[in-house]
Amino acid sequence: MEERTTKQTPSHLLDRVRAVLDTLELDCKCRSKVDDALERFEALENRRQVRALILDARHQAERIAALLELVSELDTVRIDETDLGVFDEISLLFADIGLAAACGAEDMMRARSLASAEKETTVAPGGRNGR
Repeated sequence: MEERTTKQTPSHLLDRVRAVLDTLELDCKCRSKVDDALERFEALENRRQVRALILDARHQAERIAALLELVSELDTVRIDETDLGVFDEISLLFADIGLAAACGAEDMMRARSLASAEKETTVAPGGRNGR
């Protein structure tokens, strides 16, 4: 899950590209074309990331469903259970369900954030930052 939090969003990377481009003396027509191309690229990259996050969240939901099937073994556990390892196994299954749920929730929060950023750039007059 550490990889998820260290990835930069497309807008952070594009902001760095824009900072470099701002140091160049481009004519107005060229600058406009470059800005438009960067905005289209950012929108496409945001959509790609949202799609990937949704797919991963679906995978987490499928994982949770499979783990719940295994947890159904809880129905067979008796008060006087002799195999105490069953308690450990079921405890680990619940922990895995919690991890999958946390990953799915994080995926959805990141997808919402990216989708929200996409809506802001498409609604803003003149594109990103009024350009």
